[in-house]
Amino acid sequence: MHIVIVAHALLAVFALEAVAMLAAWLLRRRDYALSAFLPYLVSVATGLLLATALLHLLPEAIASLGNTPRVWYLLAAGILGLFCVEQIVATIVHTGDAGVVHVHAHGHAHHSLRPANLIVASSLHSFLDGVSVAAAFAAGPRVGWITALAISLHEVPHRVGDFAVLLHAGYSATSALRMAVLPSLGALLGVALVAAFGASGDTAVYWLLPISAASFLYIACVNLLPELRHQHSRLAIALQMLCLFGGAALVALVAGLPGA
Repeated sequence: MHIVIVAHALLAVFALEAVAMLAAWLLRRRDYALSAFLPYLVSVATGLLLATALLHLLPEAIASLGNTPRVWYLLAAGILGLFCVEQIVATIVHTGDAGVVHVHAHGHAHHSLRPANLIVASSLHSFLDGVSVAAAFAAGPRVGWITALAISLHEVPHRVGDFAVLLHAGYSATSALRMAVLPSLGALLGVALVAAFGASGDTAVYWLLPISAASFLYIACVNLLPELRHQHSRLAIALQMLCLFGGAALVALVAGLPGA
């Protein structure tokens, strides 16, 4: 992979991780702000992730590789594989921490994670983020930056949740922040993997695009959309829908720009 593409991907990964950790630090003791602000951030992230997968990543994969069954097999395998990984991690976590419950940053009951389990699960999540960003940059800078934006808005609630779990477990704010930074290494490994694939041929990178699209669709449909069903007031639902379609419209706008 060209060194400029790798540099852009690394810059984007550093930027999105910095934004996520800054948000975690600023919102660490503001429960009201978390409950009031994050649902709409999640709505924007959902729209961005869905539209990025459907309007950027998949079309780019088809344009580069052709509308072949292998592209769709990879998409399906990516979605099913992510489900299997989540189930395996959940089984390990629930076996090790059965019966312990606390409130997650999103405001829902959540089984407590031991720090090691939390870091491993978050590192895997960040690894997939790094792969998605790097693969998108390989397809083009605009695709890369819109992908990084989508991941950043999704990563903020996720990283705030990790930080809150560590604080709840009794770690100081400084220690919790240091531990929450560790999964960022997974994103760097993801970029390195895509760079290694690119070194063997430009076409190889494009096969990661359906997998990146699968991760976006899975996160949006399985992890985020259910979170949006907890709003009940008409105003909150209207704002939620506005944010959801606003995120998708932003991606559609970028997709329509020359050279996008």
